[in-house]
Amino acid sequence: MSKTRMLFHTCWKGAAAECIGPLHIKQRMPMQDSHKMYISKNIFIAVVADGLGSKANSDFGSKTACKVFINTAKKWIKNKMFACKGLKELIEEAHKLWLEKINKSKYEAKNCATTLLAAVCNGDSLFLFRLGDGMIVCINEDSTKNFVLSDSKDESFSNITKCLNENSNVENWEIKEMSSENLKSIFLATDGISDDLQDGNHLDFVSDLTAQYHALSARKIKKDMNHWITHWSVPRHSDDKTAVFICKRY
Repeated sequence: MSKTRMLFHTCWKGAAAECIGPLHIKQRMPMQDSHKMYISKNIFIAVVADGLGSKANSDFGSKTACKVFINTAKKWIKNKMFACKGLKELIEEAHKLWLEKINKSKYEAKNCATTLLAAVCNGDSLFLFRLGDGMIVCINEDSTKNFVLSDSKDESFSNITKCLNENSNVENWEIKEMSSENLKSIFLATDGISDDLQDGNHLDFVSDLTAQYHALSARKIKKDMNHWITHWSVPRHSDDKTAVFICKRY
């Protein structure tokens, strides 16, 4: 079972794909990964969230987190709030709105915990946010400046408390700010993908996608992502898998 989404734009193009894990299908559980993407003019916002499997309503939590973060980031960009407030305020506002929506639902925040990855590009500025596991990969014109935001497997247990919940601490977030001038592509993925990329080959994986996708239409990127995510090469994988890919149009 899979679901994909695609967006078009003159400066950036992007696509997303997701596939529910076989274990969730067998246990008749909902997919706990979520994603959302927005592209307009020289702006893009991408969000990926992975609801904690131990929490009963984490699927609702991850969906709500993606919607809230996108809307919050759009308002900040529109009101040019990046210039007058720090990025921690964006996180705090998104967390406050997430709690409000959870509290208005039939669920409790403690049962809706989720990780969250986000990338916000506003013209020449790029802002990255990571809470919990999964990965963000940036590929640049100068390959020596390519980088990955992720945790090693040895540190994975430390991520248990690093999630969006009723008591989230902004200090648990990893935040990175840089220029987007030389950015070729960005890739966000839940741990269903990042954990299966062994020996630190995350950069190679996304570099190969970038080389393959830079000349393709967003529709064809979407089709290819849907194919490989539903035919993932790691045997007996059980986790949900979600990925968002955005690159420059040439």
